Amino acid sequence: MGYQDRGYYQSDQDVDLRPSWNQQSAVAQLIILNVIVFVVNLLFGNPSLTSQGSVNEALALGSDTLWKPWLWFKAITYAFAHSSTNIGHIFFNMLSLYFMGRSVESRYGRVEFLKIYMLAALFCGIGSMIFRGLGSDVSTVLGASGAVLCISMLFVYNYPNATVYFIVFPMPAWVLGVIFVLTNFFSSSGPGIAYDVHLLGILFATLYFFLGWNFTKLQDPRQGVESIQRWWKRRKFRLHTSDDATLSDQELEAKEADRILEKIHASGKDSLTGREKKFLEKYSQSVRNKKRLGS
Repeated sequence: MGYQDRGYYQSDQDVDLRPSWNQQSAVAQLIILNVIVFVVNLLFGNPSLTSQGSVNEALALGSDTLWKPWLWFKAITYAFAHSSTNIGHIFFNMLSLYFMGRSVESRYGRVEFLKIYMLAALFCGIGSMIFRGLGSDVSTVLGASGAVLCISMLFVYNYPNATVYFIVFPMPAWVLGVIFVLTNFFSSSGPGIAYDVHLLGILFATLYFFLGWNFTKLQDPRQGVESIQRWWKRRKFRLHTSDDATLSDQELEAKEADRILEKIHASGKDSLTGREKKFLEKYSQSVRNKKRLGS
């Protein structure tokens, strides 16, 4: 049985964007938490046309937060507050998180997904805090847009050919990714929209995917050390094993696929790096192509 036949493997054709709800998923819990904060602010924060409400103000990033270390916790809390005067703010953020986040959570696992989301929000929050603290932009920053765009771009990177809808227009996911980048890059200023935060979210997703980050390895420092030791031993083995020099490219690829499958069996799919996942996808596609030609 090829690894592409196993349950953990996903391709663009396997993406299921049909509505479903699993209350135990990270996506569902993040949506519930954001909605709770939104409703609590509406009911008890006394928002008005000139004020976002006391709850939002307690969570949001201000232009002077950089110079108030006791408020640095807002570099993460801002991502759970949404505009009280524009319901589209929370609606479209949560809609994107719902449709694209489920596939990303399925790909990386619940724990890794939560770490990606929270660290992306923190990355965007710190960047926004620095930009506004050192610049002249006097504005309040709130909303999950940076973290949600990070998740959306990870969907694009993992499933570039999956069919998605922009408003009502179907298109490959990679086209939507280009739209995300261009619209935010060329709209660097605008009323009520923090485009810099959006771009930071896209940057975080790009770094995570192409550098092969895996935050699950950071859960236990000893696991990180052991992972480095295993990598070093494999590296030395590959450098000094003469047998590998006699293997063909196809045999080397098959050997690498076996190693990764053994790693999944021992540590689970969340232990894979982005580079290993990409290798499995390419190897799987190669095997499928050979089967088609053979048939």
